[in-house]
Amino acid sequence: MAAGLDLKPGSLVQIVDPVDGRWTLCIRFKGSQGQLTEVSKKRLAIFSAPQYKKTFLHIEGKWGLVVYILMNKLEQPIGYRVLIEGHEVFCKAIIADKYFKFPRAKKDEGRRLSTF
Repeated sequence: MAAGLDLKPGSLVQIVDPVDGRWTLCIRFKGSQGQLTEVSKKRLAIFSAPQYKKTFLHIEGKWGLVVYILMNKLEQPIGYRVLIEGHEVFCKAIIADKYFKFPRAKKDEGRRLSTF
């Protein structure tokens, strides 16, 4: 995931399923503000009900753009502002480490160097 990766403003990330697969990531709206929240996949079915559609948005597999990085005094990231589907939301760095992944560049395997 994002552990060891260097996120910068302007980085494109994909929200992925963590290794254990029991939790997923949603945007929880409080008024006009949104925050990324971990939700168990068992409870996700409850939040898919029509009365919760305006409160929770499931974002697994979606793409996000890092807009701002909040740093501590040691210049370590502690949080990110991420733009996901038109919603700018706050995400703690520990959540980003679990759920954010850089997109992979397609390698051009057709071109190989010859060994003469």
